[in-house]
Amino acid sequence: MKDEKEAVCSGRTLTPLLLGVFFWFIGVGVFLILISSTSKEVKGAGIIFFILCGMEGSYFLLFWRNKRITMTRDDITYRSIWGKEKKYSWEDVRSVRYKSAGRGAYRILIQTDRKICIETGMMENSEEAEKLIKGKGYLGLH
Repeated sequence: MKDEKEAVCSGRTLTPLLLGVFFWFIGVGVFLILISSTSKEVKGAGIIFFILCGMEGSYFLLFWRNKRITMTRDDITYRSIWGKEKKYSWEDVRSVRYKSAGRGAYRILIQTDRKICIETGMMENSEEAEKLIKGKGYLGLH
């Protein structure tokens, strides 16, 4: 029985899914157009562009599929885009701060032995996590 407050931030939102599909679509489309060119340089540029778009698209799809941060009053469980989970106690937290992500968006950066980022624009329930963090005495006024 869980009576304690829990905040689960997940990457399962529409933004990373659409970005992942978009980058893969653009990468494959440009690759197919440029690969039909007769110039070796243009073919090489198409392959490089496909690799870069594929990597970016893969990042967003992995973000959508795997990234999750679960916070309770006692601990933080972080699951990376690779699906690896690690649990941290609040005593392991060195600092928590806001970090600008550009265009008015921000991240909440939790520093332990690694940096744990809550991307507020791409993760659901980030407001609940922010409230829980403030309840623990971090972040202060925004």
